[in-house]
Amino acid sequence: MRAVLTRTFNPIVWRIPGHAARKFFGFALAEQGSMIDLAAAARLTPSPERRAAYVRHLLDESRHARVFMLRSAELRASEGRASLGTPRADTEDLFATLGEVRFLAFVHRGEARGCQQFTEYRDWFARHGDQKTSAMFEAILKDERRHMRYTRDLLVDVAGGERGARKELRGAARWELWRTWRRAGRAVAERLYVLLMLAFSLLLAPFALVVQLTRPAKIGWASVRPQGLRAPFGPPR
Repeated sequence: MRAVLTRTFNPIVWRIPGHAARKFFGFALAEQGSMIDLAAAARLTPSPERRAAYVRHLLDESRHARVFMLRSAELRASEGRASLGTPRADTEDLFATLGEVRFLAFVHRGEARGCQQFTEYRDWFARHGDQKTSAMFEAILKDERRHMRYTRDLLVDVAGGERGARKELRGAARWELWRTWRRAGRAVAERLYVLLMLAFSLLLAPFALVVQLTRPAKIGWASVRPQGLRAPFGPPR
């Protein structure tokens, strides 16, 4: 389904002026976010073997982030625009939130999606004569396929077998749906709040104008005559 959607919207996504550079920058941001999560996984896992695998993976993600960032900057420069800068990704502390087993399931699903998506992008750019961008995706795909394989192998190992791995993958899919729903709800709530405040301000504007017209503000200093002044700490005279 994702591959079909990617294939359908490719002509729109990559032909909007300036959009390709922003999309590549978004990829760089996502890769950097993955790098941060993998660094936490390498720090927190009790297994030296898995720690080494996470470190190799995060080094790949760091390289991918740089490649996407540079491609974005190249496209911006060709349009006479400044680069979008260096990506600054946030982290959701996924390893601590999900635990190692569910974290591996989540990463494996992400790598599988990445392989599908990047394969479509590679082929699209190849068909449209952009061999440089197509080769960039092909180089990254080699790493993504390896990441997909090793995360599945580790997941089967830590989940206690293939059956446990499939169960964790289903659980990761449900968690992703819930996260997507929560993010969408937060985004809608933020926009709804802005619209409500704008509507509220527009509704109150006539009343504010009436108050301004009926009770105009006085400009200047007001004269206040002191009454009943008394010396401090003394009796009145």
